[in-house]
Amino acid sequence: SLPEFPTAAGAQAAFVAVCLLLLVGVLLLSIPAAAGRFLGLESRETRPGAIGELRAAGGLLAGLSAAVVMFDQPVLYTVLAVALLVSTFGRTVSLMSDRAGTLLNLLLLAVQMTVTGAALYYFFDMFTPDMQLTMPDAFDARLVFFTYAGIAILGALVMFGPRMSMAICGLGVTGEKASAISTIRSAGGFALGLGLIGLVFMGNSANAPMDMLMGNLGVAVALGLAVIGRLMALALNRGNYIFAGIALAIEAAAAAVVISSVASMM
Repeated sequence: SLPEFPTAAGAQAAFVAVCLLLLVGVLLLSIPAAAGRFLGLESRETRPGAIGELRAAGGLLAGLSAAVVMFDQPVLYTVLAVALLVSTFGRTVSLMSDRAGTLLNLLLLAVQMTVTGAALYYFFDMFTPDMQLTMPDAFDARLVFFTYAGIAILGALVMFGPRMSMAICGLGVTGEKASAISTIRSAGGFALGLGLIGLVFMGNSANAPMDMLMGNLGVAVALGLAVIGRLMALALNRGNYIFAGIALAIEAAAAAVVISSVASMM
């Protein structure tokens, strides 16, 4: 059945924000070339098909947003909101350091800040002063913990090294769009925030096992759809096979670890 529309004004704003993010994710997943032209991203001449990277990024965003809508849990809203918060920080860093103060970039930043503020509606219901970051005891939980650590590290590398990241994956910048670097930093921030919030919930799994389960379930859906986006890129955006194949193996392994953890708890 379709999710029910919330009654509280704050919850309504959060729900609408997530639906908007779901739409953006689907657009990136389905029409990466058009999205790339809007954002100022394109495949390098020597790496055709690299624009398919947007499919995997769109799958991650669409998958997490879809999980929030489907399961309607405060913990999932919080996971998405923290990822958005760090993503917005990444775009802000770009405005200050990349000379990217274009009208488009400022508008994108304003939209991100608005959507992030709405999605943070449940944040203070989920976080308490006694929460702390600790290593889980169980072996499978530790695997998930290290998976989130890896996601956070990769996100940090992309956010703080956007040009190097673009060179590695084969993306280039169109001459008239200074917002492209900001978009890469923002995408890296999203992964960094997702990894960090995953570490927090895994570190508090003994005190809030249901929150950990639902958080992992949302990330499992997100990683699963990212893998589908990667497969679509390999099939439809040909020419970037080596990087895309390596990235697919890493994303599939991460998805398998989180899905296995979810399955063992259900």
